Amino acid sequence: MRKSLLLGLSLLLIGGIVYVNVRNDAEQDAARLLDKMDRSGGWENEPILDPSTETSRTQNKPPPGDFIVDLEPGGTWFVGKRGAESELLLPYRPVQIPSPSNDLEPVNENPGFLGADACQSCHQDRHASFVHTAHHRTSAAANPTSIAGSFQPGQNVLKTNSQGLWFRMVERDQRLFQQVSFYGWKCDVPFDVVTGSSKLGQSYLYWHDDGLYQMNVSYITGTDDWVNSPGYPDGQAIYNRPVTNRCLECHTTWADVRRPPNHYTPDSLILGISCERCHGPGRDHVQYHQSNPDQKTSRFITHPASLSRQQQLDICGQCHFGNPKLKGAPYQFRPGDDLIDHYHPPQANLPGGVHSSNQLVRLSKSPCFNETEMTCTTCHNPHQSERGNRKLFSQRCLQCHQSSDCGMEPTLGQQLSDNCIDCHMPAGATENMFMNTAQGKVFPSLRDHHIRVDRDLTAAYLKSIGK
Repeated sequence: MRKSLLLGLSLLLIGGIVYVNVRNDAEQDAARLLDKMDRSGGWENEPILDPSTETSRTQNKPPPGDFIVDLEPGGTWFVGKRGAESELLLPYRPVQIPSPSNDLEPVNENPGFLGADACQSCHQDRHASFVHTAHHRTSAAANPTSIAGSFQPGQNVLKTNSQGLWFRMVERDQRLFQQVSFYGWKCDVPFDVVTGSSKLGQSYLYWHDDGLYQMNVSYITGTDDWVNSPGYPDGQAIYNRPVTNRCLECHTTWADVRRPPNHYTPDSLILGISCERCHGPGRDHVQYHQSNPDQKTSRFITHPASLSRQQQLDICGQCHFGNPKLKGAPYQFRPGDDLIDHYHPPQANLPGGVHSSNQLVRLSKSPCFNETEMTCTTCHNPHQSERGNRKLFSQRCLQCHQSSDCGMEPTLGQQLSDNCIDCHMPAGATENMFMNTAQGKVFPSLRDHHIRVDRDLTAAYLKSIGK
């Protein structure tokens, strides 16, 4: 009886704390809105927002007069509506349609990165297969082909839990936009860059001058639908999240970084992770062999297979070792370098399945890894797209293991050699990776690279295949 009473009092105390915090947050939000109302006075009282000098193709219509429009410290434009909870955040004036500044002189010299197409003339077969890999497709210019989500009516809308806010993907004037419908007012934000190979989904970026920002709406492959970008709250329209150089470093081959956190020379971007992030910048290599076509020995390029095991792992570790933080400037690592010279060590005990950044961390917990000389390329061919081919990956397991060594061999027989992966490297959701939707959180399924024997995982796998 006493324990029950104490438990009840504890729950009431926790509930009271939560209620007070929520109420305080609500009161703070209300005070913030009232302050904006007092200072903004409505759109019509802001002469700086007069769009009369802009052409119809480069402007959004001004928000209605009863909207709250305010320039916040730091350069973010706030758009709200009296009595509404949703808000729109932009890094530019709401009447604008942003575009990149393509007339900027670079700040830093490109150290010799050219992009994968520079390799095509001499390495046609490798290039033809590589362009289908996740690395090559991890960023691209936004166009109807590169964007996986649909622009067809009925399939181009993302609704939120706010009746006054929804998004529609539209094409106009040969540009693609995320159109924000905000309590009847429309605001168009252009697609400029696609990130993500669509294994899990895609996120999208746009330029405002030399600033690069993430868009509110992403695409998720599992449900083939539009969704709020990871970490974005449902019921808000957020377009002021900067794309930092550490994000860009793992989605592009090169970018001229003008200044942090998200300013680049737009024309400098070499999209996709090209051959050069594993072999080194290719300019000198290409120039030499074009001038010396009879020279068959490769010059001015690195062959990762000639490096030590740790050096090979360090190449992959740039982006797959817990997303380590930079010690200096981005894009400085070269094949053969020690990773620790460029990046701080990742945090210990990273959970499984977060994005793709911790795969090497999880792999390093595996007996397969610790008791052999295996590297990432023992299982992965970086020049081929092999995604989802469980039988192929299982055959690579069997280069070191025997089917008869597995305790499930009597139960599974030949089926065992067709799929070691789902039992020993299960795919599953993780609390650290989700998208908010009007219907609740969506957790995409991610492959864990910790190779292990686990009775619970085995039982779950057998149940999934009816055994």
